[in-house]
Amino acid sequence: MDHSPSVTDSPGATSDVSSSAEMTTCAGARAVITALLRPLKHTSGHAETDAHLAVSELISNALLHGGGLTGFKADLDPGATRLRLQVEDTSPEPPRSRPVPDPMTPGGRGWAIVKRIATTCSVAILPGAGKRITVTIAI
Repeated sequence: MDHSPSVTDSPGATSDVSSSAEMTTCAGARAVITALLRPLKHTSGHAETDAHLAVSELISNALLHGGGLTGFKADLDPGATRLRLQVEDTSPEPPRSRPVPDPMTPGGRGWAIVKRIATTCSVAILPGAGKRITVTIAI
């Protein structure tokens, strides 16, 4: 059975992977973003690269620090000028950045990278358990 999210080629397009049977990977999320952005004539290569990096960091953090990925959604605003990414996990703890990461130590830079790439970032604690991180990226 194919659990690939469906994506349409129109502004305001959306892709939602939210049930546990349809969880995605970083590569799967990047494919969703590529499918959303590829039909648009005005996107720069930087926007797609930035979106891929942001979603990879968000999903990696959900898997490594958030107790597991429980939801992913990507969509475009009606004018197709912003991409919105939503990642949910089981932890109510907000993401943290190391004050000054040691350049010789791997890790600890993901949330800082996401905040630098994104136009907006928000963290919502979900009823019951977990959190939803929502970021928008100008395209």
